[in-house]
Amino acid sequence: MYYITDKEIDAIQGDMGETLRKQPRVRMRIEGSGYWEGGINGWFFRVRRGEETELPKSIAELIQRSEQVAVMGEREVKAYRGVGRRVAQV
Repeated sequence: MYYITDKEIDAIQGDMGETLRKQPRVRMRIEGSGYWEGGINGWFFRVRRGEETELPKSIAELIQRSEQVAVMGEREVKAYRGVGRRVAQV
């Protein structure tokens, strides 16, 4: 999978590129280390965590929603960690 850089976001062609260029930019920082990865309409983005970056509003919203889902999922699974019995040898 090919991921584009911040500069390449500005150079996206077609309807998606036009949509992203017209959107207001949002400065944000994603907590943690490594990368956040996600996609919109076939365009895939990789954003470094722990560094402030400027992104089109729709990508920033996608990141915020993605992070919320990850936190909610972790909270739901946490209650089941370390309980129960193993039914198969690992």
